[in-house]
Amino acid sequence: EVSADEVAPAADLSSNTAAARREKKTRKVFVRAFSALCMAATALAVLYFGHLAVCALVFVIQVFIFKEVTMVRYRTEKSSEVPMFRTIQWLWFAVAIFFSYGGALSNTMPTPLSKWLHRRKYRVAIFAFVIDNHEVISLLSYSAVFVLTVLSFKKGYYKYQMGQLSWTMVTVWICVGQLHTVITNVFTGLFWFVYPASLVICNDCMAYFCGLALGRKLIKRPFLKLSPNKTWEGFLGGGFFTIAWAVVAPVIMKRWPGLICQFTDFDNIPRCNAEEVHDFRSGFPLFMPIEYPCPEFLRGVLGRSSVLLYPIQVHGIAFGIFASLVAPFGGYLASAIKRAYKVKDFEQTIPGHGGVMDRMDCQLLMALFTTVYLNAYVRMDVFSVHSVMNAISRLTREDQVRLYRELKARLKGEGAI
Repeated sequence: EVSADEVAPAADLSSNTAAARREKKTRKVFVRAFSALCMAATALAVLYFGHLAVCALVFVIQVFIFKEVTMVRYRTEKSSEVPMFRTIQWLWFAVAIFFSYGGALSNTMPTPLSKWLHRRKYRVAIFAFVIDNHEVISLLSYSAVFVLTVLSFKKGYYKYQMGQLSWTMVTVWICVGQLHTVITNVFTGLFWFVYPASLVICNDCMAYFCGLALGRKLIKRPFLKLSPNKTWEGFLGGGFFTIAWAVVAPVIMKRWPGLICQFTDFDNIPRCNAEEVHDFRSGFPLFMPIEYPCPEFLRGVLGRSSVLLYPIQVHGIAFGIFASLVAPFGGYLASAIKRAYKVKDFEQTIPGHGGVMDRMDCQLLMALFTTVYLNAYVRMDVFSVHSVMNAISRLTREDQVRLYRELKARLKGEGAI
């Protein structure tokens, strides 16, 4: 028989263990919440400093993602015997970054960076030369790294090096390829950076809370074997609230014109009103209300035949659907990578959240969608004053004068001036 004296210590031990678990969980929640507040404060500070600060933030994020993802397959015992192993990985990343940012900086603004550099009192000739010839320099850099990679192959390690090279290329695509034109999106307006990011954050948070409140109470069937903690209730609930936020968010964000303004010149901080931002493809201002006819089945419910919406709210439905149905699979891919290599987090860069990749896995897919959607349905695909001035700025001074004279003569002939 077990005496009462023997049972008491066991009960005390169990109680202490439960208390320790609660304390650990509380500490974890506090650290996670504090880190989230710090990240939010940092994001707001970066937004305050404008487009170029956001571009710098994107670059820092890309660096951390590349470091974290490549480190997943890093094996010290083999890599130490392979010449220039980590150096070559970072060289591939550098070439991809240079090609990506060089194209964005030289082609996306009415006043390209090289023109701005040439206008300075003291010309920064080397930077102007690099921007003007970034495609040629990218090709030469790519060729040099390609040759260096082949020369680094070592007998007995070919298979290992092929695997690492393939993983490096995949990682470059993950953190550079998917964000190739995110700089163009930022220059189009900070809205196109903040808005998609807010949808992913909303989906992540609401999926967690819906799963916590209703998980496996309505649908017993497992959602995804890859992520056993995910539930159908969380996935569907997160989707509902994300689409709702996608419709509401533009109304809130349009109150800050700085989010909507395009970055058009390095000389001036953008100043504009929402009314100046137009969707030329559809023929109406993107952030100005317009009446849309209601579908037949909604007219009886709403008691009206039309509804007043901002055009961006209509576009937002597509953003909300993608953020709900597709973007989460970026997180599932990240989970698969971590399970494959038996790691809990990619890194411990952000206390309570893991690495940068752990926070950005879904954002990468969303950024790619934003670029494609902007080019296909929102971004100006007809000639505008900005696009024409961008082309004119690339002409020589003689050609600009000739264009001016011919345009003036034509307008006079048509009686416009």
